[in-house]
Amino acid sequence: MTGGYTLRTLSCWIQLLRPGEHTKKHRHTSSAAYFVVGGEGASIVGDKTLQWSKHDSFALPNWAWHEHINRSKSEEAILFSVNDIPIVEAFGLYREEPENSLHTTQAPQVPEVSS
Repeated sequence: MTGGYTLRTLSCWIQLLRPGEHTKKHRHTSSAAYFVVGGEGASIVGDKTLQWSKHDSFALPNWAWHEHINRSKSEEAILFSVNDIPIVEAFGLYREEPENSLHTTQAPQVPEVSS
């Protein structure tokens, strides 16, 4: 385990939205496919609001302003996504607005387990 991307061309992320959490609006040159692992809420993509609940899926096009909202006041929501950041970065085309909205911290290094 390296703490890097899942594959050279695709990466997988999991996002926990705490009860009532509303993420900051941002956009990036990568696209993503989302699967709702648990909870319910909404994602605002451009001027459209997508309502979602457990086992729903939706796609996020590149360079679309978006934000996610957990509408529950007591339950967490979990979003799993597959994105194309690695391949977009490989071509030097990855951008975010506002700057560094997603890459604010590096993933922690996972120590190797000796057998």
